[in-house]
Amino acid sequence: MVKLYSALKSSMLFTSLILGGNALFAQAPICGPVIENFDNTSGSTAGFTGNLTLANSGADGYLQKDRVIASVVYIVNTPTYQLPANASFIGYGFALNGTQRVARVEAKISYRSTLNGEIVTVFIAQFVPSYNPGSSTAEICRAVSTSDLPGFPAGGQYRLHFELTPNTGGGVVGETITFDDFRTNGPLSQAPLPVSFIGFDAKKVNTSVLLTWKIADELNVNRYEVERSEDGRSFTRIGQIGSHGKDTYTFSDDAPLTSAYYRIKNVDNDGSFKYSTIARIAGGKSSIVLRAFPQPVANLLTLQHPAIEGKTMVSIANAEGRTVKSVQPATGSMQTYVDMSSLGKGMYFIRISQENGSTETLKILKQ
Repeated sequence: MVKLYSALKSSMLFTSLILGGNALFAQAPICGPVIENFDNTSGSTAGFTGNLTLANSGADGYLQKDRVIASVVYIVNTPTYQLPANASFIGYGFALNGTQRVARVEAKISYRSTLNGEIVTVFIAQFVPSYNPGSSTAEICRAVSTSDLPGFPAGGQYRLHFELTPNTGGGVVGETITFDDFRTNGPLSQAPLPVSFIGFDAKKVNTSVLLTWKIADELNVNRYEVERSEDGRSFTRIGQIGSHGKDTYTFSDDAPLTSAYYRIKNVDNDGSFKYSTIARIAGGKSSIVLRAFPQPVANLLTLQHPAIEGKTMVSIANAEGRTVKSVQPATGSMQTYVDMSSLGKGMYFIRISQENGSTETLKILKQ
């Protein structure tokens, strides 16, 4: 596949290297060398997960999604990589191809933040791929500065997530998008990051409650414990499911309460664990509970909320009502991180405003 990169710019504060026409790279591209071309993976996806599967044309391997549908989001999650200790940016790149064009790409990055010691997933870019003239190929080459990632450690591990949205496709066989020649400037890590929850839903089905959760990069996971609560504070385990290498799991609560809260506890082989967002069922209707933690917060605030649809804004106001910080959550995300380290001590109000006019407000304490 052609390796020349068209002119691109990062939508983050860091600007990508710009190339045009048939110009050759004077030095290694800012997105790094090709780490995975899927040509010699012995039939596996080389640790990449999501909606795309391995395909090939002769000796050329790539990830592919067949029967694509316009405006449906398709996900590619990378394995874990290790950034060199002296690097000040994370580069990433890939080639898109197929019979259908991708109209939008949204990029996120996961890493263990030094601000709270937790795995965080941060939105880094949203852009329209630039397809080569007269070609069905788009070459992506971008980068993000580590200074734009709250609490990213020197030489830290990271994992990238891409959401690909085609603008055509009717679900017909042969209507495809492909992902190939992944680039980054960090080598593959031998110690992968823990699992990331990317979705959680509770739904009333007849007399039961069906729980569905989606994860990215299930590695070293032992089990998922399902917990339920009547008041949203005190939770009890009602079941568990072993790790099966999937990206979607379900559990049916066949003896549900009239009103209940649910969450999923991901337990790793070493005993470490993390929780999903909290879902609530009341009167047959489900919702995700808006939560902010830790309380009080010193550096990084985690805000859990319903999956973002449309234009949504998170704003932080001080006790006088003046907005001191605003963050736009990534579409589809259920967790947003807000760097509070630069704000003074005291009481603040965090407000999430959605495109449909609905708003919710929480009170938080900055220490």
